[in-house]
Amino acid sequence: MIYIPAKFLRRSFLLLLFCYSCFISLMAQSADKGGRNAFFAEFISTGNVISVNYDRVFRKGSSFSASYRVGLSAAKNSIGLPVGISFFSGHGNSHAEFGLVVIPFVEDYKYLFSAGNRSDKKLYIVPGAGYRYQKPEGGFFFKTIVAPVVLLDPRSDNFWKMDGKLLAGITVGAGYSF
Repeated sequence: MIYIPAKFLRRSFLLLLFCYSCFISLMAQSADKGGRNAFFAEFISTGNVISVNYDRVFRKGSSFSASYRVGLSAAKNSIGLPVGISFFSGHGNSHAEFGLVVIPFVEDYKYLFSAGNRSDKKLYIVPGAGYRYQKPEGGFFFKTIVAPVVLLDPRSDNFWKMDGKLLAGITVGAGYSF
């Protein structure tokens, strides 16, 4: 079971609220009103990573659209920062989606910059294909991706010397788009 402290949830909410207000002010200055935004929670089966994410559609097209995403994942002693890009089909509510997510992940992050560096750094790379439900006018948002997960686990004394593993994984996310 994953424990998420209330203090972290409050800070995450405030951080997402701040990011949202920054994006809204940038969108108000932009002449392009065609973007779609989404806030969603996502679970990745490999590594039991739960994250809170912001997704922004930056290209809307007749054959495919594209979005980027940033997020925050934290548990009792670990923190991750998922970033990614997705390409999904056409228009309407249901879309085929292809994407790439990279998650730098640190366990025992409190010791990251201390002497002896007891923290364990990992890098998850998740290329995948799946399904996205997102209405053009906004509302309920859902996505699921089936993917091979590349886990790179460097030794604590040498970041560039990594032990790699290939794992099977699935992600499920749900939230609200506007």
